[in-house]
Amino acid sequence: MPMRIDAMNGSVIKASVWALSLCVLLLAGCAGHKANQAANEKSAPQDNQHAKQQAKRTKASHTPMSLERMDANFLYISAHQALDDHQPALAARFLKALVRKEPQATTPRFELVDLLLASGQKKHAITAKKYMQDIPQDEVEHLEAGDLLTYQQLYARSLIAMGETKKAALLLSDILQNKPERIEVRLMLARLYAVNKDYTAAHQVVQDGLKLSKDFRLQQMQVQLDVQQGKFKAADKVLANMQLHAPDDEHIVLQRAQLAEKQGQGIKAESLLQLYIDTHAKTAVQSYAMLAGIYVRQNRLDAAIIMYERMLPLTNHDASVLMSLGKLYYQQQKFEQASVYFGQAVAQLSGENKQGMNEELANAHFYYGASLEASHQWQKAVPEYEKLKPEHGLYLDAQLRLASVDISQKQLGAAEARLLKLQKSFKDSLPVYEMLSGLRLQQKRYQAVVDESEKATDLGYSQILLFNRAIAFEKLKDFIKLDTTLNTILAKDPNDAEALNFYGYSLADRGVRLQDAQTMVEKALSIRPDDGYYLDSLAWVLYKKKEYEKALKLQLDAVRVIKNDPVMMEHLGDIYWQNKDASQAKASWQKALDLEHSEPEKVKLKIERGLL
Repeated sequence: MPMRIDAMNGSVIKASVWALSLCVLLLAGCAGHKANQAANEKSAPQDNQHAKQQAKRTKASHTPMSLERMDANFLYISAHQALDDHQPALAARFLKALVRKEPQATTPRFELVDLLLASGQKKHAITAKKYMQDIPQDEVEHLEAGDLLTYQQLYARSLIAMGETKKAALLLSDILQNKPERIEVRLMLARLYAVNKDYTAAHQVVQDGLKLSKDFRLQQMQVQLDVQQGKFKAADKVLANMQLHAPDDEHIVLQRAQLAEKQGQGIKAESLLQLYIDTHAKTAVQSYAMLAGIYVRQNRLDAAIIMYERMLPLTNHDASVLMSLGKLYYQQQKFEQASVYFGQAVAQLSGENKQGMNEELANAHFYYGASLEASHQWQKAVPEYEKLKPEHGLYLDAQLRLASVDISQKQLGAAEARLLKLQKSFKDSLPVYEMLSGLRLQQKRYQAVVDESEKATDLGYSQILLFNRAIAFEKLKDFIKLDTTLNTILAKDPNDAEALNFYGYSLADRGVRLQDAQTMVEKALSIRPDDGYYLDSLAWVLYKKKEYEKALKLQLDAVRVIKNDPVMMEHLGDIYWQNKDASQAKASWQKALDLEHSEPEKVKLKIERGLL
């Protein structure tokens, strides 16, 4: 929005007075200091007492001028300049000095009280109330009508901030007795009643006001009161009436749509928003955004994308809209499209942030990197992650993604160094321990998995960490801890298919609790019926139970799903052998060797001698 010329000139004048006044003060201070310094050089101290007096004079020359000694106009202008510069604490200091300097001036006192109350802090509310009480009663009685009303409202606000709601309600009611047309007072009283759950009184205050004026503010208060009481139909009725009188007010439509969605009336919410969009296509930015949000919650991502794409030209390709589109495409695993929008967001925000990288730009770099990584453009992804610094919220996530890229590129040493460094900086971060334990499994350092993750088990529940520890316990043949860990996972989630399958397979491999093993794997298959690894596990359970024909049928199904797993091929060979088919058994074992089985000598021995 273009700045008004008169407002701009006022700002320039204020800034000029501010700068000029400061310059005068600074020059006066410098001149005073030079004069004292010259005087000191002319006459050396005659004795200690004289030296002390001279030191006192020198110290006095360095003491800044107290604010109360400054010109009242300067203090007032300085306070407003501080507010323009978003420095409310500094503005309060200037106003306090002005009030001390001119205690009878009501305007700066009222502005100071308003500023203190706006902070929302109890200590400032106490101070604000004192400033109001310091005004002598005879002066209050002689205030002009406008100033008297301001005084009463500010005093009421200070009482409310102090929790003295009954006194505040009485004061506000008295004002309305004399000034029933004062809508802001009526609204304040209605809110006060609502806070105290006295909705009957609150509604009455609003209704009395509506009899005098159909002011939108009062109608909005009526809506708020109805919503707070859960009277959504009544609230919507008021809003519908408001919409008839103000069809171009988008805020009313948004409120009605929000109420409809709260009541589970998604179709009505969509219709309200779509109708407004149809008649205000070039300005309905918030309606587009809300309708897109509804579509996202309904998992209608394509429809949400259409809404955001229509918003783009209306918002001059706003970065937040670009980010939303990128995330939607990412969620659909359309990573190339996602990277286009994330890249545009990065470019947009980079142009706006010449001084450095704020949180919004850092997030854009992260998601741009994630979309590039997901589309296997690792070399482009890495620099995006590296742009994030420790002060950014997604810094840890970026570092973990960099470690993940290192692992995917088989640069395990680089990943290890990064994760160990993160472990020192983020001692309570479960994701760091999760990824480090996964890396250790790849390195086949099973004891390291157990040792390094021991402390992390106290940080909170992590299925990933516990599962990785279970794998390590299985490799270390520590079956007691293995079973305990898997039981912990299943106690948290009895339908964890991975844990059920792993537990069942492990029991079968050990040849113990075979019926439990079968029950677990069958449950895992009921959750994921086409998983080849789960089929292999069940076949292995049946093999251990000496149900060789059933095992063979299942194992053939398993290797049709997963054709290149050497262990599964070894299992097929074992099952063929027990089904008295030596030639097929040896062919399967040979296939296991061709697939680079991790224990080739064991498989070669089976080919030579069969199962001993």
